[in-house]
Amino acid sequence: MQAPRKLAARYRAIVASIGFYPAIIISLLMTLAMVLAALEYQSWVMQFKQDWSIFFVSDIDTAKTLLSILAGGLISLTVFSFSMVMVVLNNAAATLSPRVLPGLITMKAHQYVLGMYLGSIVFTLLTLMNIHEDQEQFNIPALATFVALILGIYSLILFVFFIHSISRSIQVDNVLNTLFSQTNKQLKCLIEYQQQDVLTLVPHYQDWYQLPSPTAGYFKGVNTQQLTKLLNEHNLEVVVAVEPGFFCVEGFPYMAISYDISDNQELCEKINACSVFYIEEYIGDHYSYGLRQIAEIAIKALSPGINDPGTAVKAVDMLSILTIARLHVGDYNYTLLNCDSNKPRLWFYEPSLASLLEQNFDPIRHYGCGDPTILVNLIEALKNILFVCEHNRDYTRALYNYVQATVYDAEHNINNPYERAHINRMLERMNHVAAKRGDNIEFKLSQTQAAD
Repeated sequence: MQAPRKLAARYRAIVASIGFYPAIIISLLMTLAMVLAALEYQSWVMQFKQDWSIFFVSDIDTAKTLLSILAGGLISLTVFSFSMVMVVLNNAAATLSPRVLPGLITMKAHQYVLGMYLGSIVFTLLTLMNIHEDQEQFNIPALATFVALILGIYSLILFVFFIHSISRSIQVDNVLNTLFSQTNKQLKCLIEYQQQDVLTLVPHYQDWYQLPSPTAGYFKGVNTQQLTKLLNEHNLEVVVAVEPGFFCVEGFPYMAISYDISDNQELCEKINACSVFYIEEYIGDHYSYGLRQIAEIAIKALSPGINDPGTAVKAVDMLSILTIARLHVGDYNYTLLNCDSNKPRLWFYEPSLASLLEQNFDPIRHYGCGDPTILVNLIEALKNILFVCEHNRDYTRALYNYVQATVYDAEHNINNPYERAHINRMLERMNHVAAKRGDNIEFKLSQTQAAD
């Protein structure tokens, strides 16, 4: 059962590769070149070229010169464009976060541009090979030469678009906005999909059979269609008890199954074969990856080499909005795909609010503990999350614990009385929100400098 998992991993690697779309476009243009070569000297094509002779070359030397110039120019254009991509990826890893690289590499627009460059080169070279030394007019691939010229002009237009797009893709604001919109869209889709009456059917799986992980790696999810079909066949329920991105060692219990199937090794292998393990983090896989990438950009912005607290503040604001959206998602997700009833057979554990705060806000608080602007922004973000917490005691407790940790950092790292007073004003707003919820709790910095 290792073969299907390896095949799925290979498929994902190919689709996510920067050469996926270029390979498809090259194949299409190569096919077009061969089709035009076969049709070039048909009677109806010859008549068409005579009727529109202004658009077609009638001299072999002119055709050779034009195609040679196009091929050489497109090769230079391609080399320059690939160099630009490498520079952008290097700068993104250095100034933003290495985790954003998979998203930049798989940008369909850039892949399309590079594919058109390479496909145009292949088309032009094949057309150049089709020119005969005979001086007769019908041996000149005039139609293919005209198409090559159109592809060359179109490639120049794409080059202008490529320069504009590649220069924008490295700008931190554009990267943050893209991550935010994609993550927010995924959360909205999840909220619309979940039904409150179904969420009440979450099973108690603590005593279920724990299926061990078949391999070591980062768990990214399961093939829901294949797995739910398998569960229907064997009348089973499964709860995926680890969150996406969790690193599993071989043998770690990562799935809970309603019946003990330890004696059915074949079924265990089939279920394990539905699991997906790989390293890259694509936002389309789970919203938590988008949150993490935004947080890592904020952490990078707080590093001494970059020192851009404004970007960190914007990232914290985005994280607060996305975290508020997460509050409307159930702690467990499910799928009704291929299910023969309204009760799901496959459940997924969603990261808790405490887990999201630890993963995304903790590093920002740690690296920005000496910056009052960051601490005030963190407290304001937590206040906004608390404001819409809807009396969920687990969420409220997690938020209060995190506010207390932020107050502790401010107490021991901010010594300026003016800055401490500024933080206290924000804490008063937090206390006001807590009081309106009926919580008897108060956060406040001392008025004097904290002792070492």
